[in-house]
Amino acid sequence: MKKFIYTSEEKKINKVLKMNQEQSTELLHDQKMKNVRDNADDAIRKSLELIESMEKSTDVLKNKQEISENRKLENKPILESWDKIYDEASAYSPDQIILEDIMTEEEIKNAFRELDEINEKFSKKTGIVNKTDLSFLAIATGLQVAKSLLFPYVAQKFDYGKGFDATNRKVSDDKSIEQDYKNAKERFLNKHKDKSEIKHWRYIVTQPVAYDATQGSRELGINMGGRNHRMYTLGHDPMLGWIFGTANIMTDCITFNTFQTNKVTRFNTATRKKALVITPEIVPIGVMFKECYDYVCADYLDLPAALYMQALHLESDKYTKMGLPVPFLSSINENFASKLYSEHYDALCFSRDLKIVGASFAVSKIIDIIITLTHGLFRKPDENQDLYEVKTRKILLISNSLASTSSIICSSITKNPKNLDIGGLLNTVTHLFTDIAFFARIKKEFVENEISTKLRAELNEIDQMYQEML
Repeated sequence: MKKFIYTSEEKKINKVLKMNQEQSTELLHDQKMKNVRDNADDAIRKSLELIESMEKSTDVLKNKQEISENRKLENKPILESWDKIYDEASAYSPDQIILEDIMTEEEIKNAFRELDEINEKFSKKTGIVNKTDLSFLAIATGLQVAKSLLFPYVAQKFDYGKGFDATNRKVSDDKSIEQDYKNAKERFLNKHKDKSEIKHWRYIVTQPVAYDATQGSRELGINMGGRNHRMYTLGHDPMLGWIFGTANIMTDCITFNTFQTNKVTRFNTATRKKALVITPEIVPIGVMFKECYDYVCADYLDLPAALYMQALHLESDKYTKMGLPVPFLSSINENFASKLYSEHYDALCFSRDLKIVGASFAVSKIIDIIITLTHGLFRKPDENQDLYEVKTRKILLISNSLASTSSIICSSITKNPKNLDIGGLLNTVTHLFTDIAFFARIKKEFVENEISTKLRAELNEIDQMYQEML
């Protein structure tokens, strides 16, 4: 029964090893070869006896030394390619070869015993056991835990997690917003009025953005959330809007948070008045972007004009009473996004909190840097730098893990998610990915180096035996 999992390359190596083992065993037990070796040994013995009887031993030893120092092999061995060797091994052993076919159970146990010894040696060299390392671990843990526990009190001073006061915001149809919007469009028109003969870009700049449409949604059974319609359209998403909003502007479409895209008309047939109306016509996203590409090919100004209108619209909505929704959230979890949006938690609040989280992450990272640099000063000249770095990273990983655990416990006990130090948690996750990968790489190199050292010692012993036979 197989005990190990093999890569394709290891399977090839196993076949070659098995062939070499079998051929070596055959040569060792070949009676003709044994007779040749015995006859050669007997001839050498008799020759030495004759030389000694003639009292020429000293001359022979002298000649032997000169030959050993100056002899060059006239027939150099021909090295075959790996592919040729493998093909020969495959013909020799067509079936899959496993280690149990090459090594005995005792040999496998001895190999694992040696591996355990190497792993133990690695653990001793990288373990946090001495007073210096333990002191650094205590200091690092104390700093990170203190920072995580202080985070809620500091963050509260900057309104972390709070929504905005709608009374301090402007209404959507505020005259100052409308005037700024109008002036910005005129500046773009005046700047580019002589740059293109094709005028589609003028249409883009002068018309309201298509994704602001709400009429027709009820008839189609599309949830627009009443006055919260911005949350349900990707054009109003502060991040996705730069892609989908820009495409909607160029093609007179509206893309919902479900990624369904409908065509928008600018005339209401029922009221016979100009109005943005969502039509039943569904436009595949690929078709919409293909249409954008065609517009840009026809007139390069179409894309800058659409991007300009997208930026202008987001800016005009940013400081209104409803603001802009949190990026991506409505497409991921509509219910949670709706709850936040109704509580006046918008993109600006998210941006503020993101800065606080980023600051927390930066403080954790600064503590890590200080510990790393200071701990590095205590490395002895004879200590391996990579192995010492493993100890340093262990200190950082453990200290950050303990700090994040304390923050999670604190937020759980208080039942207040605002007490969770997300910045510190992100720093811990970063360590988990980077440090563990580093540990694995250094340990692999250490094990390979130890095995290589043992192998070199055995090869040197074989070379010495060969030299003694000359």
